[in-house]
Amino acid sequence: MTRKSVIPLLLCTAVLLGSCTAHAGSKSDEALEIPEEVFYTEEDLARDLGISVTFPKASGLGLNAYQPGSQNGNAGNTNENSGSGSGTSDGKFPMKVYESMEVYASTTSIKPMRVLTDGEIVMLREMEGTRWAEVYYNDGPLMGYAKDGFMHTISEGSEVYAELPIEYGMAKTNQETYVSAYSHLVDIRKYFNVYSTTDELTGETDYSQYDVIVSMKLSTNDTTIGKPFYNANICMVQYDLLPMLKKAIDMFREDGYIMVIYDAYRPTSVQQRWFDVVQVHKWVANPAIGMGGVHDRGTAVDISLVDFGGNELEFPTPMHTFTEESARSSPTMSATARKNMDYMLNIMVQCGFTYINSEWWHFQDVNTKYYLPTDHPLDMIPLVPSEANEVGTITYR
Repeated sequence: MTRKSVIPLLLCTAVLLGSCTAHAGSKSDEALEIPEEVFYTEEDLARDLGISVTFPKASGLGLNAYQPGSQNGNAGNTNENSGSGSGTSDGKFPMKVYESMEVYASTTSIKPMRVLTDGEIVMLREMEGTRWAEVYYNDGPLMGYAKDGFMHTISEGSEVYAELPIEYGMAKTNQETYVSAYSHLVDIRKYFNVYSTTDELTGETDYSQYDVIVSMKLSTNDTTIGKPFYNANICMVQYDLLPMLKKAIDMFREDGYIMVIYDAYRPTSVQQRWFDVVQVHKWVANPAIGMGGVHDRGTAVDISLVDFGGNELEFPTPMHTFTEESARSSPTMSATARKNMDYMLNIMVQCGFTYINSEWWHFQDVNTKYYLPTDHPLDMIPLVPSEANEVGTITYR
């Protein structure tokens, strides 16, 4: 499937994305004409990806996914029949943490005694007249207290995804010229069955049921600065990359592997902060040079592969190791690492991605210069809740 079939009316001839064999640099720097009245049709993309999707009608709710005192635990949920999140007779609500939630021993504690992670199920009870909520283990005992606890949870049966508007503007090229560009960043959780983790894979999960694993490395302490650049484990890419990713996901799956995405959209401010630390343009691009980075345009992914048991394949180095050993041409890698690297490269190139030599993990769109660099703080992007198995579900044919 070519990307022309996905958005045949959106772009002019100068920027039609063409087949998966397109080469970088094949387009001119002529201004791109994008008719503002033409918008993406979500259902058309779903059809071309071979999935059946019912999209939620709720607007972006930011962190206000729940309003204490509402009839159910998911304000903004348009499905009146779900009943998910209904409170118990003692005022407790079964809720699911999204991203993270700090739990304190008391409402006067300075430091949290633990941090709950995305997907954990707890019981919350409102503490009237305060910003705090009581946090209970799912089986009953009191765990502690969370400030704005209901702001960090959604109803138990719900899922959320990040949502941003389409943007238009001018983007700088490596030739220091400018071209018309746009951005339509989407959360891949809206389109694919995603297993989200920022921790080690357990080996106890059947990962074959998932399309992709998201483990955004910059949201962990395992970074070059020893702490997260942001906290949200959100994987966003340009909408146009979805068919390419879908093709790669399916090809890897046929061979018994699952794609792991460690980095995708990276806000420009994070790009700049990281460059200020690394100070080597070939590993972390300086936003001030030429077109700057590609991650802040949402057209690049840093990936690895695991088998269905969660065992990561051997590659030349650990992810984001900024040494010469990470280069595709490095003579220091093992024969197994080279075989795995070449295998992953071959699949990604077949699906329309290009690559760089200095990082074995990095793949990007060949048409990156036609997308806007943007600076959306990942911790502040609005999240849209969708009711699992009711709204926003994705079912493969």
